[in-house]
Amino acid sequence: ITREKIRKLRDVGLHRIAIGVEHGNEGFRKRIINRSVKNDVIVNAFNIVSECSLPAGISVNNIVGFPTETPQLAMDTIELNRMVADQIDTMNCYAFTPFHGTPLRELSVKMGYIDEDTFTGCLTGEPVLNMPLFPKEKIKGIMRTFSMYVRFDKSRWKEIEIAEKFTPEGEEVFRELREEYIKNHFS
Repeated sequence: ITREKIRKLRDVGLHRIAIGVEHGNEGFRKRIINRSVKNDVIVNAFNIVSECSLPAGISVNNIVGFPTETPQLAMDTIELNRMVADQIDTMNCYAFTPFHGTPLRELSVKMGYIDEDTFTGCLTGEPVLNMPLFPKEKIKGIMRTFSMYVRFDKSRWKEIEIAEKFTPEGEEVFRELREEYIKNHFS
């Protein structure tokens, strides 16, 4: 992404752009996802697009639950999103999907996270990997609270962690935080 390219695209009608961050940890992103882009390059891309003031703004796409990922590594993705949060109008967080024919599916099978014949759907579906260090429920919890971790002050993270859980207390805290999030970010 360069200023010149974005300006030219804007001149021919670029209205909105989505940037796929996918993961916030440079080492993990390079080693597991095979993407060697540095975080400062990603941040700079958001700065460039933001400067061009697209009419419908910028969306960011993230993925959690990659093979061998841990909850701590997922927090690196949240931290990277926090660095560009003031430039993002929409953020998405999807569960990793081990599509057939991809190296990450092969790794998932090799690690025993899925059976070889496991059917995989789409990115918006449920997590399918069975990872001991990052269970499905934890992945789902981070997915549903992802934007709260990005937008709320870190002093609220203990509350958000409770809201990750699919327990009566977690559901209640999630509803309260969700109402606050909507009021503060969509009103």
